[in-house]
Amino acid sequence: MATPVKPLLAVENLRVRFEGETGVVEAVQGISFFIAPGETVALVGESGSGKSVAALSMLRLLPPSALVTAEGIYYRGRQTTTLGESQMRKLRGGEIGLVFQEPMTALNPVQPIATQLIEAISLDPEADTDPVALLARAVELLAWTGIPDPETRLQSYPHQLSGGQRQRVLIAMALARKPSLLIADEPTTALDVTIQAQILELLTRLRRELNMAMLLITHDLPMVRKCADRVYVMRQGVIVEQGPTETLFAAPRHPYTRALLAALPDANPPRRPENAPVLLAANQVKCHFPIKKGLFKRTVGWIKAVDEVSFTLRKGETLGVVGESGSGKTTLGETILRLNDGGGEIVFDGLDLMTGKREWQRTLRRRMQVVFQDPFSSLSPRMTVGEILAEGLMIHDLEPDPDKRRQAALAILAEVGIDPEALDRYPHQFSGGQRQRIAIARVMILKPELLVLDEPTSALDLSVQAQILKLLKKLQHDHGLAYLFVSHDLRVIRAMSHEVMVMQNGRVVEVGPTAELFAAPRHPYTRRLLAAALDLSTGGSDTPEVSTP
Repeated sequence: MATPVKPLLAVENLRVRFEGETGVVEAVQGISFFIAPGETVALVGESGSGKSVAALSMLRLLPPSALVTAEGIYYRGRQTTTLGESQMRKLRGGEIGLVFQEPMTALNPVQPIATQLIEAISLDPEADTDPVALLARAVELLAWTGIPDPETRLQSYPHQLSGGQRQRVLIAMALARKPSLLIADEPTTALDVTIQAQILELLTRLRRELNMAMLLITHDLPMVRKCADRVYVMRQGVIVEQGPTETLFAAPRHPYTRALLAALPDANPPRRPENAPVLLAANQVKCHFPIKKGLFKRTVGWIKAVDEVSFTLRKGETLGVVGESGSGKTTLGETILRLNDGGGEIVFDGLDLMTGKREWQRTLRRRMQVVFQDPFSSLSPRMTVGEILAEGLMIHDLEPDPDKRRQAALAILAEVGIDPEALDRYPHQFSGGQRQRIAIARVMILKPELLVLDEPTSALDLSVQAQILKLLKKLQHDHGLAYLFVSHDLRVIRAMSHEVMVMQNGRVVEVGPTAELFAAPRHPYTRRLLAAALDLSTGGSDTPEVSTP
């Protein structure tokens, strides 16, 4: 293994296996890599490739069921496999900081941010233990990571912060002791495109100012191209390719690396179907939620989640709805489906959903279906796939014969690319991509005409995302489906949508054909979204530097 003279971290022949009731799983199979001081190294691969397991095993953070072996794990030339637990605790969070993927689970929900951040600071043996000094240091760290009004935010609980703010708190905690190496495990996966760009710029700036090395664990290739100096590509517990970032992206050698790069969404929007009739027309649609306070819970104001939104959607077309979290995208989809009370006019195939009778509203529900972001929580864990698919047929009285329901379920599974043998298995026995295919099959078995797709690919790896997008395009072509596609991923929106509608604070700020909107956005908010997406893909930022505290 070619390594520099003095790598900060060097891992040689690391192996991790888990022993369970179903046998032995070889999660990591003899990988070797190194990180130089001040360098950013990306560990890339799909879910299940062993990236996170490898990183956690180096710090002994895996459960007792994991058997970890290695010829050597060296930090600053010192073998860490022989260190005692007290010495490892000094290493973890001190010399090596960690930022996890989901800050809501990494932060304590019952403690304010101040308590958690001060605890991290006080672990430093050189820290000033005076309460006033600790609080001042906490404010300094939050300000350093770009959180506005840090004094006030310190008194907040995690649920009172946005996703980007929670991730900044985790970064502040990880950097409280100025580590030499930061391990960032999918630090931007669940964030909006503008917040992703901000977090990546923050990490890049901190690395530069602290001369800090970073191990970036991700499946997001554009992010890797922006941030990393070198890349290791993992598949099924093995490193299949490695090299400098630009070299690897320009001329990938391994078929798996080429497949990952080819899985990026198509930059060309689909062709609009000609002379298609209008299926859905929304006029001045709104959905306001009351703000209640006081002993008698009187309404003192309104949250205008959706405010006077109008659009039309034709058969066979896709309308992409984009915007940051809180812009009203998901609430709009729920209001269209009459899952939320709202106002305005919603006309589906000539029928007004807002004034129609409940009897035929239920009939229309079969024709208007939804696919959610997380199939694991939207599929019942106590029902087999066959029962999940048959449930809709029974609810809508479409097929009374159990044998014919089973045949219909087998047919739709084949159409979405799932083995028919899956019919008698449970959701937890499938991968994320397979569960999303099952969720799509659940709605397609009802033969709908409109699908509301609420972030259907945001939790998936790039290659699985590409497969789901290809499936959705095929189903739209074969069945003439109309899609209301809700997403904050502009690459996916451009690949799927005939027209794009941009929402901010519950209102539509811009709408137009996909190619035109991406080529020449008119509204400043749209330009900001597109600039953030471009920054993630190509690198570069004009964000001013902030001095290190």
